[in-house]
Amino acid sequence: MTNKDYDTANAGKADFESTYNRLDPRSYFKTLGALDYAIPERAAPVFRRVIDASATERQRDRINVIDIGCSYGINAAVLKYGAQMRDLRAHYGEFNGTTPPHDVLEADRKMFADAKLKCDLHITGLDRAQFAASYAFWAGLLDDAIPENLEESDPSPQAARTIAKCDLVISTGVVGYVTERTFSRIVDCQPDGELPWIASFVLRMFDYEPVATVLADRGYVTEHLPGRHFKQRRFLDAAEQAHVEKLLHDKGLDTEGLESEGHYLAEFFLSRPQADARAAPLSRIVPR
Repeated sequence: MTNKDYDTANAGKADFESTYNRLDPRSYFKTLGALDYAIPERAAPVFRRVIDASATERQRDRINVIDIGCSYGINAAVLKYGAQMRDLRAHYGEFNGTTPPHDVLEADRKMFADAKLKCDLHITGLDRAQFAASYAFWAGLLDDAIPENLEESDPSPQAARTIAKCDLVISTGVVGYVTERTFSRIVDCQPDGELPWIASFVLRMFDYEPVATVLADRGYVTEHLPGRHFKQRRFLDAAEQAHVEKLLHDKGLDTEGLESEGHYLAEFFLSRPQADARAAPLSRIVPR
């Protein structure tokens, strides 16, 4: 899939850009929550198995994670604190439209400071949405934030030093908005022999092959979790659903019983150095 193909595919998707980079997450959760957006929660059991396997392989009690397209730190809330999407939606729905963003931030700071860790992770968020990534950092969800666009340029020196420490790269639905350029720039920051694992949930309408190809050039093997589909969100309307189903049919993919039921569906891919993939196949980490 080329960048032009990604643009064509995205042209038929509902545009929620205005919710992605505000001073707090209220609009994001109101808009996407109404469409049952819950891929962070649905991806979490798989991520946790991968996190455990990565920690075992690297013999570390705490691993460093880069979340590409971190937004307001939702993956961090789910993975670190066991937050559920319905509870987050209800939480942000308690604030009315006149509540200053600073008050929402202060409430989140307290809530997550008081919350019990479910999984001790060091998570760095990477997102071109500077307000969103910064919010997640100041709220205490992210341990660090990189508000940069790696599609357009190499990471800054400071960002490159942070990226170089990562053990695991995760994403939930960002492929199609970012391309192999972002992934290759992340990998190219790594010290020799210290390549991170890359765990990606990818909508079926997008092709992961361009990412897998550039990673293969850098010593990776990519495995696909067969027979598993993860709901991202409901389609906004019949037009959006028809657009996605046509894209999938054009790729020779069946949508009956899948997208035909009314949801975007993602698949899981795990890209790792060849030796790691041989030592612990994905089928052993995430049984079908």
